[in-house]
Amino acid sequence: LDDVAYYQGETKSGDKWTPAFIEYVDKEKCTGCGMCVKVCSRGVYEIQELNGRKISVAVNAGNCVGDGSCHMVCKPNAMVCVPRRIPT
Repeated sequence: LDDVAYYQGETKSGDKWTPAFIEYVDKEKCTGCGMCVKVCSRGVYEIQELNGRKISVAVNAGNCVGDGSCHMVCKPNAMVCVPRRIPT
């Protein structure tokens, strides 16, 4: 197995943490509740209609800071977030 390195952040107290950035919202799991829209401070998500159903869509994924707020409030676990690899 290759060693894989991921980008790490640091809290104010110096603790390390690994941000996980939005990859996509699972359309099958999303209920369109809008909680991700409410908690995201960076405007990553918006609610859209797809086949007569409301779902969340990551319209500004590049704005994601990887803090996991959306993932924590998503009851159906529709947020697919991944850490960013450091190129080796």
